Amino acid sequence: MATTDAETLYGLALDEFTAARDELAKAHRREGRKEDAARVAALRKPVLAAWVVNRLARDERETMRGLVAAAGAIKSGGDGAERAFREALDRLTAVARSLLLAEGRAPDPVLQQVSATLRAGAASDPDALLAGTLTQPIEASGFGAMAGASLASPRSRASRPTSKPHVDRKAVDSARRAVADARDETRRLERAATAAERDARKARQAAEAARERLGEAEARLAEARGG
Repeated sequence: MATTDAETLYGLALDEFTAARDELAKAHRREGRKEDAARVAALRKPVLAAWVVNRLARDERETMRGLVAAAGAIKSGGDGAERAFREALDRLTAVARSLLLAEGRAPDPVLQQVSATLRAGAASDPDALLAGTLTQPIEASGFGAMAGASLASPRSRASRPTSKPHVDRKAVDSARRAVADARDETRRLERAATAAERDARKARQAAEAARERLGEAEARLAEARGG
């Protein structure tokens, strides 16, 4: 499968993805390119937040590159990097909100996932972020998901008071349990979605085979009638 197959499909409007993917897979099968057809058929429809980030990777490419560059500069302690990162993130979030509104979708629930994906992707997986072919949001790992990373100098850190703030252990434990429950639920739903997509793919393949058998049967019938 050429890279442009995935790039093309993930650049489409979200409600066009499935039909376009299935049609492209059929075209590959008609041309005898079974492996390419199988790869295309296996491409998963992106969730809304991932689709928005994919659009940003195309429509706001320079800003996305700036976000990634700023994330790298923050890691190495570059001057002004945190400000550049926040400015790029604010720009991308604003564009994402406009995009969702233009699509007639409520932005607030999705923007949190979009923002988190931009932070996490810039910090840990910039290539995936810039490729514009995500199917799921990128989960935060290390580097605090770039969430307001502090770039204070060693001198300023040394001057900070050493006393520790009061921590509400019960609140922390409750929050941890909520995170664990949400993570388990997300994994369960992802497994269910994967199974459903696998079943749907098998059903599409079976339907395609049935159509081919139907065509052959109709051809034989036409031949018999002609005879």
